[in-house]
Amino acid sequence: MKRSIISIALLLFLTQQMFAQQRPLSTLVTKEVQLRGISIPDLNMSPAPESKKSVMLAVVASLLVPGMGELYAGSFETGKYYLIAESGLWLTYGGFRMHSNGLLQDAQTFASQHADANFNNKDDQYSVNIGNFNTTTEYNDTKSRNREYDLIYQPTRPEYQWNWDTDANRLRFKDMRIQSGEVKNNAKFVIGAIVVNHLLSAFSAGKKTAAYNQSLSSMDNVEIHTYTLNNGSQVNGWGISITTYF
Repeated sequence: MKRSIISIALLLFLTQQMFAQQRPLSTLVTKEVQLRGISIPDLNMSPAPESKKSVMLAVVASLLVPGMGELYAGSFETGKYYLIAESGLWLTYGGFRMHSNGLLQDAQTFASQHADANFNNKDDQYSVNIGNFNTTTEYNDTKSRNREYDLIYQPTRPEYQWNWDTDANRLRFKDMRIQSGEVKNNAKFVIGAIVVNHLLSAFSAGKKTAAYNQSLSSMDNVEIHTYTLNNGSQVNGWGISITTYF
């Protein structure tokens, strides 16, 4: 009992000295304790060293898929918002394109019914011309007066001929085509937002990775050691030492 009390008191004293002076516990053991056969193994409990992460890899990952660079840096709590935004923007883009294509298809079907127009293998300018002129002859006459002979649709090519039944239907087609183009332009703005989202995520991933590497550098300056005080095969106490280098 007396020996246990002495050991506890000794351990408290050694622990106090350890934190006050940041010296290994073995330097604080008195000769009296050493004569009793107490061994002091030194257990290094310092965090296992981790390799630093590549800032460039994090940036490239987020440039490809927003949020992946943050995931690589261990900060997906932030990166998930870029990934969610990316998904939402692509869904919006797809919705605009589908709506635009649907409007254009309706407009072309309407022109086929009311102007006998054929849109197979035609460019967008053909649709613009159909909306601006009632007939192919009217269009060709205008181009001839303007000396734009290379833009004339040859009469020998019936697939380029059209003839609106009423001027009102021509104007209706023109409005439908313009509306389709406006929706398509909105989709282009969404692409711009997607590019910005990639850049913002890449910038965030770079910062998160740099912060992660800096935290590793700080942890490298910390050493944690534990000690046991043994009397023969009996463990009488434990000690811990935390040392920070600046």
